[in-house]
Amino acid sequence: MTMQDRHFERFGWAVRLSPLAVAVILTGLWVAGGKPAVPDLRLSAPVVARPGTTVGLRAWQVDRDRDGYAVILAPEVVVELRNAAGDTVGRTELSESRVQGREGDLAVPDGPDQALFLVALGEIDGRVVSVERTLYVSGSIESRWSKGRTVNAFQVYELGPLRVVDPRRAPRVLDPRIEEGACVPGLRCWLSVWVGGQAVRVRARPLSGVRVESGVVRASKGFARLALVVEGQEGRVVVEAIGEDESVWAAREVRLPVIPGGIVARAVEDHGRVRVDWDRLGGLDDVLVDVFQGRRWVHALSLSRSDPRLSTVLGPGVWRLQVRADLFSDNTAGVSYVVVAEPDGPGRARQAADEVLAEAAREGLDPLAMAIAEGASIDAPVAALERALFAVPSFDVVSIGPAVSARTGLDEELEREQEVRRRWAAAAILLIGLIVSMVLLRIELAAQARAHRILEDLGDGSPVSRPDRSPGRGLWAFVLLVFVVMAVLALSKGWF
Repeated sequence: MTMQDRHFERFGWAVRLSPLAVAVILTGLWVAGGKPAVPDLRLSAPVVARPGTTVGLRAWQVDRDRDGYAVILAPEVVVELRNAAGDTVGRTELSESRVQGREGDLAVPDGPDQALFLVALGEIDGRVVSVERTLYVSGSIESRWSKGRTVNAFQVYELGPLRVVDPRRAPRVLDPRIEEGACVPGLRCWLSVWVGGQAVRVRARPLSGVRVESGVVRASKGFARLALVVEGQEGRVVVEAIGEDESVWAAREVRLPVIPGGIVARAVEDHGRVRVDWDRLGGLDDVLVDVFQGRRWVHALSLSRSDPRLSTVLGPGVWRLQVRADLFSDNTAGVSYVVVAEPDGPGRARQAADEVLAEAAREGLDPLAMAIAEGASIDAPVAALERALFAVPSFDVVSIGPAVSARTGLDEELEREQEVRRRWAAAAILLIGLIVSMVLLRIELAAQARAHRILEDLGDGSPVSRPDRSPGRGLWAFVLLVFVVMAVLALSKGWF
């Protein structure tokens, strides 16, 4: 064995082990790319708040059962409110919800405008998991959460023009509204018709998809109430003001707001506490209740049929209650309003009118709210006025938005780290490929030279011509190509 053969023999083990080395690199890259089992703890909380108020909070864990389906769990969760220095300025332990997850509220301390941090802490499977959200606190800040529902054009409240048949006897106003904000197909809803101060009789004639359960109703103190049931995905009726002889004085067509599969909710103040009644096709024993002041989420609760009263005492003001079946059904939530009179305020009717007019820039002026604000004499019960005033705003729901997950940002960080590992793995594979290819090229050149010498020794002394191409030439190039393919595979995000 020549010195060169012994030199090549030392590199033989490297050539033989190179596939194993590449397999080890790719296996390590695949294992490193696996996502760690970080529990998916989620926190739903407001983004803005005012000093001295509260914020509603909900937390839950998303997990998978044995069949791979998502399940909602309720681990114990503590939420801390921290300032920029990391000091805890507020703390609360969320209680288990009757429906899903955990819920509660946290008091925001008085103080200057600042950015605070809500930190939810939970111990899951023996490890502490946290999720953080910024809370901007300011005395003049307003929530920018969107309002609305996802429905088609034929399920939105639409009021047609007033058609006067008898100008001498027709009422000046014929304003029909759905008290619940929207009708749910298969459930009764109430059409409240404001007719002004004139004593008239009112009836509703169905045009499509509606069953009218009330006959002719005589208006009392400016309002008439008619019971309806929507039997399809949309509904239209004609509201008519008629005389004693059944002659029509005025008429108005209305397209009813419809929420398929929704919840009908009604909230009333009962001996200092707020009682919530709800209904849904198929029944619903427990519900989530979110309390808003304006668009600011201030309380998170859950209620059952056996105890439908809020545990939180609501102070003076106008409160919006959204009732939903679970954490992810904002669009089918029922909406109701509660007005708690201010001790020295203008009265519940004026408070309700001011609240409706506060949204005038976005939703348009309400003629009933304008009449109350201008001091018009409307001799109607306060409850009737509130039902009519909040009929249109009750159609929309305030969207709380997506919750923040403990995994937020983790996937991006892991992807950046994995990208670095991919590049290093590809570089290592290319380096191994170059070394192996160089060794094979040297072996091939040495073999050609040896073959040439042997032919010269066995010949008759005449020069031996070198072949233009060796049968084995190109093996090193093919091996290098294989390693290049392996390097490209290491860079693939779909595999690693």
